[in-house]
Amino acid sequence: MGESEQSALLTAATAIEVLHTATLIHDDVVDKAESRRGKPTTVATHGREVAVATGDYLFAESFYGLAQIGDPRLVRAFAEAAMGLAAGELEQFRSSRGSVEVEAYLEHIRMKTAGLFRAACVAGGTLGGLSLRQIDALATYGQALGLAFQMSDDVMDLVGKPGLMGKGVGADLAEGTVTLPVIFALKEGDEATVGAIRRVLEAPDPLPELLEAGIEAVLATDAINKTEVWALGEVEAAIEGLGLLPDGAERAILEAIASEVVGRDA
Repeated sequence: MGESEQSALLTAATAIEVLHTATLIHDDVVDKAESRRGKPTTVATHGREVAVATGDYLFAESFYGLAQIGDPRLVRAFAEAAMGLAAGELEQFRSSRGSVEVEAYLEHIRMKTAGLFRAACVAGGTLGGLSLRQIDALATYGQALGLAFQMSDDVMDLVGKPGLMGKGVGADLAEGTVTLPVIFALKEGDEATVGAIRRVLEAPDPLPELLEAGIEAVLATDAINKTEVWALGEVEAAIEGLGLLPDGAERAILEAIASEVVGRDA
Protein backbone atom coordinates (compact mmCIF):
# COMPACT_ATOMS: atom_id res chain seq x y z
CA MET A 1 0.00 0.00 0.00
CA GLY A 2 2.23 2.79 -1.27
CA GLU A 3 6.01 2.97 -1.19
CA SER A 4 8.01 4.10 1.84
CA GLU A 5 11.61 4.33 3.02
CA GLN A 6 12.01 1.52 5.54
CA SER A 7 14.13 3.50 8.00
CA ALA A 8 11.63 6.38 8.12
CA LEU A 9 8.76 3.96 8.64
CA LEU A 10 10.56 2.23 11.52
CA THR A 11 11.46 5.59 13.08
CA ALA A 12 7.84 6.75 12.94
CA ALA A 13 6.60 3.45 14.38
CA THR A 14 9.12 3.76 17.20
CA ALA A 15 8.09 7.36 17.83
CA ILE A 16 4.42 6.45 18.26
CA GLU A 17 5.29 3.65 20.68
CA VAL A 18 7.63 5.90 22.68
CA LEU A 19 4.96 8.62 22.81
CA HIS A 20 2.41 6.07 23.99
CA THR A 21 4.79 4.79 26.68
CA ALA A 22 5.32 8.36 27.91
CA THR A 23 1.56 8.81 28.30
CA LEU A 24 1.25 5.55 30.24
CA ILE A 25 3.98 6.59 32.68
CA HIS A 26 2.31 9.96 33.23
CA ASP A 27 -1.09 8.26 33.59
CA ASP A 28 0.33 6.04 36.32
CA VAL A 29 1.70 9.11 38.13
CA VAL A 30 -1.69 10.82 38.04
CA ASP A 31 -3.54 7.63 39.05
CA LYS A 32 -0.93 6.67 41.68
CA ALA A 33 -0.97 3.22 40.06
CA GLU A 34 1.19 0.54 41.63
CA SER A 35 1.11 -1.97 38.77
CA ARG A 36 0.49 -2.21 35.03
CA ARG A 37 0.15 -5.51 33.20
CA GLY A 38 1.05 -7.24 36.44
CA LYS A 39 4.38 -5.43 36.86
CA PRO A 40 5.32 -2.48 39.12
CA THR A 41 4.92 0.93 37.49
CA THR A 42 7.74 3.42 37.10
CA VAL A 43 6.23 5.68 39.75
CA ALA A 44 5.84 2.78 42.21
CA THR A 45 9.43 1.62 41.66
CA HIS A 46 11.33 4.90 41.35
CA GLY A 47 9.05 7.58 42.75
CA ARG A 48 7.07 10.49 41.32
CA GLU A 49 10.00 12.74 40.37
CA VAL A 50 11.82 10.07 38.35
CA ALA A 51 8.58 8.91 36.70
CA VAL A 52 7.61 12.44 35.61
CA ALA A 53 11.11 13.12 34.27
CA THR A 54 11.13 9.77 32.43
CA GLY A 55 7.80 10.52 30.78
CA ASP A 56 9.01 13.99 29.79
CA TYR A 57 12.19 12.52 28.30
CA LEU A 58 10.23 9.98 26.26
CA PHE A 59 7.98 12.73 24.89
CA ALA A 60 11.11 14.59 23.75
CA GLU A 61 12.65 11.41 22.34
CA SER A 62 9.54 10.76 20.27
CA PHE A 63 9.70 14.17 18.60
CA TYR A 64 13.47 13.89 18.13
CA GLY A 65 12.82 10.79 16.04
CA LEU A 66 10.22 12.63 13.99
CA ALA A 67 12.66 15.49 13.40
CA GLN A 68 15.10 12.99 11.90
CA ILE A 69 12.47 12.00 9.33
CA GLY A 70 12.07 15.66 8.44
CA ASP A 71 8.44 15.62 7.31
CA PRO A 72 6.48 18.49 8.93
CA ARG A 73 3.19 16.66 8.33
CA LEU A 74 4.23 13.95 10.76
CA VAL A 75 5.41 16.47 13.35
CA ARG A 76 2.07 18.25 13.14
CA ALA A 77 0.08 14.99 13.44
CA PHE A 78 2.05 13.89 16.50
CA ALA A 79 1.91 17.36 18.06
CA GLU A 80 -1.87 17.44 17.70
CA ALA A 81 -2.07 13.98 19.27
CA ALA A 82 0.17 15.02 22.19
CA MET A 83 -1.88 18.16 22.80
CA GLY A 84 -5.06 16.11 22.72
CA LEU A 85 -3.65 13.62 25.18
CA ALA A 86 -2.79 16.35 27.66
CA ALA A 87 -6.11 18.14 27.19
CA GLY A 88 -8.00 14.87 27.52
CA GLU A 89 -6.21 14.01 30.75
CA LEU A 90 -7.02 17.43 32.20
CA GLU A 91 -10.66 17.08 31.18
CA GLN A 92 -10.85 13.62 32.75
CA PHE A 93 -9.38 14.99 35.97
CA ARG A 94 -11.84 17.90 35.94
CA SER A 95 -14.87 15.68 35.42
CA SER A 96 -13.73 12.91 37.78
CA ARG A 97 -16.53 11.71 40.09
CA GLY A 98 -18.96 14.18 38.55
CA SER A 99 -21.78 14.06 36.02
CA VAL A 100 -20.66 13.44 32.44
CA GLU A 101 -22.79 13.50 29.29
CA VAL A 102 -22.20 11.15 26.38
CA GLU A 103 -20.96 13.90 24.05
CA ALA A 104 -18.43 15.10 26.65
CA TYR A 105 -17.22 11.52 27.09
CA LEU A 106 -16.83 11.12 23.32
CA GLU A 107 -14.87 14.35 23.03
CA HIS A 108 -12.61 13.23 25.86
CA ILE A 109 -11.74 9.87 24.28
CA ARG A 110 -11.30 11.48 20.86
CA MET A 111 -8.53 13.56 22.43
CA LYS A 112 -6.98 11.07 24.81
CA THR A 113 -7.21 7.76 22.93
CA ALA A 114 -8.36 8.15 19.33
CA GLY A 115 -5.85 10.93 18.59
CA LEU A 116 -2.91 8.58 19.01
CA PHE A 117 -4.47 5.97 16.70
CA ARG A 118 -5.17 8.71 14.17
CA ALA A 119 -1.58 9.99 14.27
CA ALA A 120 -0.18 6.50 13.71
CA CYS A 121 -2.41 6.00 10.68
CA VAL A 122 -1.56 9.41 9.23
CA ALA A 123 2.14 8.64 9.62
CA GLY A 124 1.81 5.33 7.81
CA GLY A 125 -0.19 6.80 4.96
CA THR A 126 2.10 9.80 4.58
CA LEU A 127 5.30 7.75 4.51
CA GLY A 128 3.63 5.24 2.20
CA GLY A 129 3.10 7.96 -0.38
CA LEU A 130 -0.69 7.76 -0.40
CA SER A 131 -2.87 10.57 -1.74
CA LEU A 132 -4.35 13.20 0.58
CA ARG A 133 -7.79 11.57 0.25
CA GLN A 134 -6.34 8.20 1.18
CA ILE A 135 -4.47 9.66 4.15
CA ASP A 136 -7.72 11.29 5.30
CA ALA A 137 -9.41 7.89 4.96
CA LEU A 138 -6.72 6.34 7.15
CA ALA A 139 -7.15 9.17 9.67
CA THR A 140 -10.89 8.45 9.81
CA TYR A 141 -10.12 4.75 10.29
CA GLY A 142 -7.67 5.48 13.10
CA GLN A 143 -10.05 7.76 14.96
CA ALA A 144 -12.98 5.33 14.74
CA LEU A 145 -10.72 2.46 15.76
CA GLY A 146 -9.48 4.45 18.75
CA LEU A 147 -13.02 5.21 19.88
CA ALA A 148 -14.02 1.55 19.62
CA PHE A 149 -10.87 0.50 21.46
CA GLN A 150 -11.57 2.83 24.39
CA MET A 151 -15.20 1.78 24.63
CA SER A 152 -14.10 -1.86 24.70
CA ASP A 153 -11.56 -0.93 27.39
CA ASP A 154 -14.38 0.63 29.42
CA VAL A 155 -16.36 -2.61 29.19
CA MET A 156 -13.35 -4.67 30.27
CA ASP A 157 -12.91 -2.47 33.33
CA LEU A 158 -16.21 -3.91 34.57
CA VAL A 159 -16.22 -7.46 33.21
CA GLY A 160 -12.58 -8.22 32.33
CA LYS A 161 -10.03 -10.57 33.83
CA PRO A 162 -7.47 -8.78 36.05
CA GLY A 163 -4.56 -10.99 35.03
CA LEU A 164 -5.08 -10.19 31.36
CA MET A 165 -5.96 -6.52 31.75
CA GLY A 166 -3.02 -5.62 33.93
CA LYS A 167 -5.25 -3.84 36.44
CA GLY A 168 -8.02 -4.77 38.84
CA VAL A 169 -11.63 -5.03 37.75
CA GLY A 170 -13.41 -1.74 38.41
CA ALA A 171 -10.17 0.26 38.63
CA ASP A 172 -11.54 3.12 36.53
CA LEU A 173 -14.77 3.21 38.50
CA ALA A 174 -12.82 3.24 41.78
CA GLU A 175 -10.78 6.20 40.53
CA GLY A 176 -13.96 8.11 39.78
CA THR A 177 -13.60 7.90 35.99
CA VAL A 178 -17.05 8.12 34.42
CA THR A 179 -16.96 5.79 31.39
CA LEU A 180 -19.65 5.11 28.79
CA PRO A 181 -21.15 2.06 30.57
CA VAL A 182 -21.37 4.09 33.78
CA ILE A 183 -23.04 6.97 31.95
CA PHE A 184 -25.63 4.59 30.47
CA ALA A 185 -26.21 2.88 33.83
CA LEU A 186 -26.75 6.21 35.60
CA LYS A 187 -29.25 7.25 32.94
CA GLU A 188 -31.34 4.06 32.85
CA GLY A 189 -30.90 2.64 36.35
CA ASP A 190 -33.43 2.88 39.13
CA GLU A 191 -32.81 4.80 42.33
CA ALA A 192 -31.00 1.91 44.03
CA THR A 193 -28.76 1.34 41.01
CA VAL A 194 -27.84 5.00 40.68
CA GLY A 195 -27.22 5.23 44.41
CA ALA A 196 -24.82 2.26 44.40
CA ILE A 197 -22.82 3.73 41.54
CA ARG A 198 -22.79 7.24 42.99
CA ARG A 199 -21.47 5.96 46.32
CA VAL A 200 -18.43 4.52 44.54
CA LEU A 201 -17.83 7.65 42.49
CA GLU A 202 -18.05 9.87 45.55
CA ALA A 203 -15.70 7.77 47.69
CA PRO A 204 -12.02 8.84 47.46
CA ASP A 205 -10.90 5.27 48.19
CA PRO A 206 -13.93 2.94 47.99
CA LEU A 207 -13.87 -0.25 50.04
CA PRO A 208 -13.90 -3.54 48.05
CA GLU A 209 -17.50 -4.33 48.99
CA LEU A 210 -18.63 -0.84 47.96
CA LEU A 211 -16.83 -1.18 44.61
CA GLU A 212 -18.30 -4.63 44.02
CA ALA A 213 -21.80 -3.29 44.67
CA GLY A 214 -21.18 -0.46 42.20
CA ILE A 215 -19.98 -2.87 39.50
CA GLU A 216 -22.97 -5.16 40.05
CA ALA A 217 -25.27 -2.15 39.77
CA VAL A 218 -23.83 -1.28 36.34
CA LEU A 219 -24.04 -4.91 35.20
CA ALA A 220 -27.69 -5.10 36.26
CA THR A 221 -28.55 -2.59 33.53
CA ASP A 222 -28.19 -2.83 29.75
CA ALA A 223 -25.17 -0.51 29.86
CA ILE A 224 -22.58 -3.10 28.76
CA ASN A 225 -24.63 -4.19 25.76
CA LYS A 226 -25.29 -0.58 24.74
CA THR A 227 -21.59 0.24 24.95
CA GLU A 228 -20.60 -2.78 22.87
CA VAL A 229 -23.22 -1.93 20.24
CA TRP A 230 -21.85 1.61 20.01
CA ALA A 231 -18.28 0.27 19.78
CA LEU A 232 -19.31 -2.10 16.96
CA GLY A 233 -20.76 0.89 15.14
CA GLU A 234 -17.38 2.60 15.38
CA VAL A 235 -15.73 -0.57 14.05
CA GLU A 236 -18.06 -0.52 11.06
CA ALA A 237 -17.22 3.14 10.50
CA ALA A 238 -13.51 2.33 10.71
CA ILE A 239 -13.76 -0.43 8.10
CA GLU A 240 -15.94 1.72 5.86
CA GLY A 241 -13.26 4.41 5.99
CA LEU A 242 -10.84 2.04 4.27
CA GLY A 243 -12.87 2.06 1.07
CA LEU A 244 -10.54 4.55 -0.64
CA LEU A 245 -7.43 2.44 0.00
CA PRO A 246 -5.96 -0.04 -2.50
CA ASP A 247 -7.35 -3.53 -2.15
CA GLY A 248 -4.67 -5.87 -0.85
CA ALA A 249 -3.04 -7.60 2.10
CA GLU A 250 -2.42 -4.37 4.03
CA ARG A 251 -6.04 -3.28 3.82
CA ALA A 252 -7.19 -6.78 4.85
CA ILE A 253 -4.94 -6.58 7.93
CA LEU A 254 -6.40 -3.21 8.91
CA GLU A 255 -9.92 -4.61 8.54
CA ALA A 256 -8.98 -7.64 10.67
CA ILE A 257 -7.53 -5.42 13.40
CA ALA A 258 -10.74 -3.41 13.58
CA SER A 259 -12.84 -6.57 13.74
CA GLU A 260 -10.91 -7.84 16.79
CA VAL A 261 -11.25 -4.72 18.95
CA VAL A 262 -14.67 -5.41 20.50
CA GLY A 263 -14.86 -8.50 22.71
CA ARG A 264 -11.10 -8.76 23.28
CA ASP A 265 -9.72 -9.93 26.64
CA ALA A 266 -6.85 -7.45 26.97
